[in-house]
Amino acid sequence: MVVMGVIFSTHDLNRSERFDYWHEVVYRTYAPCVGKVDSTTDFQASVGVSNFGAAQITEVRSSGISYERRAFDVRTGPREDFYAVAMLSGRTMVTQDGRDIVAEAGDVYLYNSAKPYSHRSESNYHCLSMRIPLPILHSRLLNVDELSGSVLRSGTPYGRMVSSLIKEAAEISSSDGITDMLEFSGPVIDMISAAMNRATTEAVPSSSRNQNLLVRIQRYMRENLDDSTLTLASISKEQNVSVRTLARLFGDIDATPMGWLQNQRLARAYADLAERRALSVTEAAFAVGFNDLSHFGRVFKKCYGHTPHTLLGVRSN
Repeated sequence: MVVMGVIFSTHDLNRSERFDYWHEVVYRTYAPCVGKVDSTTDFQASVGVSNFGAAQITEVRSSGISYERRAFDVRTGPREDFYAVAMLSGRTMVTQDGRDIVAEAGDVYLYNSAKPYSHRSESNYHCLSMRIPLPILHSRLLNVDELSGSVLRSGTPYGRMVSSLIKEAAEISSSDGITDMLEFSGPVIDMISAAMNRATTEAVPSSSRNQNLLVRIQRYMRENLDDSTLTLASISKEQNVSVRTLARLFGDIDATPMGWLQNQRLARAYADLAERRALSVTEAAFAVGFNDLSHFGRVFKKCYGHTPHTLLGVRSN
């Protein structure tokens, strides 16, 4: 295996125990879901898991298997992760957000564990997967939701680039001589994010006037996350739109301007803590416009299910 971290395998188990064991591995490593195989007795699978800074790399080999992460699983076992999966061999089918994709060797498929999906792989499935916490991706991209259930083809520059980066990340994550993976993971995530963004942007028709206006306003807001004085009125004035128009534009994406702004601030703070750009919770909060640390801690925990201090503990391990 390329990934030589913690390895889970069914190969030394009795045939009757393999599928149940593997289902538990998938539950803990990826997300709660329902799995199904044609034959539990002939099933074999293994996964190597290595941390790569704020991300995680896994290498999977398995017999044919299908998974379904239902709305019930999302509610009862929430996960906030995005996966970019480089196919090494085999063939897999994924459905998410109404999109049906088929990925083969050389392709990279993308999915979001915060939403329902179905996944079916044929025999001889072998892949390298990069798990990126969604807040880290949200801190870099505006169009994360548009990436779910899509594929970067091996015949495209962006597909080849992302596949190569995931493979190199897997090699680095398994290296014994590197003590600070964050030194490498941040730039790699930057490049993968940029490639995914360009690939999906070029694949869709030109945006409407309203969409272009919304993107312009969102970029302005993201560039000024540290400004604690941002209000509906100040944003509207700066962008030469009415407060009513501003509310309507965000309503088109089922959001409110100030709610979207808070989520962006929280995502940036999460990324700054996880990727060690902020060395304390106070620094992370103030950098994105929060002046009340108690309020910051409450809304952070409500959004992510844990306190911001948790990230300081995780990254020190």
